[in-house]
Amino acid sequence: MTALAALMLALGVGFVWFGAVVRVQVSVPAGAQLARVGPLLEEAGVNLSPRAFVAIVAGCGAVVGVIAWLVLALPAAVFAGVLVGGVVPVARVRARREQRRREREAAWPAVLAQLADALEAGLAWPAAVQLVARSGPAALRGEWSAFATRLRSGDLDVALAGLRDAQERTADSVAVLLRAALVDVPAGGLAPMLRRLAKMLSERLESTEKARSKRATLHTEAAVLALSPIAILLLIGAVSPGYLAAYRGVGGTIVLVVGGVFIWGCYLTMRRLGRIPEPRRTARKVP
Repeated sequence: MTALAALMLALGVGFVWFGAVVRVQVSVPAGAQLARVGPLLEEAGVNLSPRAFVAIVAGCGAVVGVIAWLVLALPAAVFAGVLVGGVVPVARVRARREQRRREREAAWPAVLAQLADALEAGLAWPAAVQLVARSGPAALRGEWSAFATRLRSGDLDVALAGLRDAQERTADSVAVLLRAALVDVPAGGLAPMLRRLAKMLSERLESTEKARSKRATLHTEAAVLALSPIAILLLIGAVSPGYLAAYRGVGGTIVLVVGGVFIWGCYLTMRRLGRIPEPRRTARKVP
């Protein structure tokens, strides 16, 4: 009964934690909560429904919590096991989303350079777009294929608006530049403008990658510092099993939970210090 009660408590806390992780407010309806999870899965390229993903998170938390109880027989270990089990799938999806964003960010300079090369080689603008749609970087090939399809319909404004649907600052900049060069001030010279923008994006990407490298180092250090006290406690318990008996009572459980909360708070603080501010999108819309 003690194990079951501890597991149920940990599961409840785990569900509250999951809502905080995906920035879901408890006051909104359940459908809106799942709607917050959907964009995360879509951006990460995960072919799962939000309900299925929430079920996987809950299942992972329950399994790890049961394993933690069977191995350590500590109520606080069940609590930690549920949190760790819930962290793994969410962290995996977020890492995949970040990887896809980085691939898209790295592909933009190559796309613009390819467009500039095609225009300088004498290809017309629609033919240059078709070339990128067929042989451009895989990360952006879908967007440019859709752009080429809209362009064939003869409505440039619709094509540019579709390009901005990616909701990325770079896509906004490219759409504004193309409209300025093709509609607002159609004076030619699009290829040099594309090449200059590609160079600027490459320089920005290089500086961003340096910042991300520093952030990754800080995250690793934060994880090591957070796991060190837990590892020391488990090692002492492995050498002297009676040492953990003091933490199986109510008082010991409270001590472990409070200590875990402080460790988790310090870990999140260190991660926040290494966060890279994301530039805001331009508010101007393409008419």
